[in-house]
Amino acid sequence: MLAELIAPIIKLGILIILVIYSIFALLIVKQVDNMSKTLRTPISPLVRAISIIHAGVAVGLIVLMFGALND
Repeated sequence: MLAELIAPIIKLGILIILVIYSIFALLIVKQVDNMSKTLRTPISPLVRAISIIHAGVAVGLIVLMFGALND
């Protein structure tokens, strides 16, 4: 009975944490973009690509967990 009351709160908490993490990942993309404009190096496109992939995985994780936790 107690688990039925706590489970939705935990699920909501997980989704809130993932949303906050996704916002953080998008801020990283913005900061990498600013860095790439300021300091041009041969590795800048790679760092930019990694940051975009990271943000995509973070947003995709929200969708995945929303489906997994919504049972």
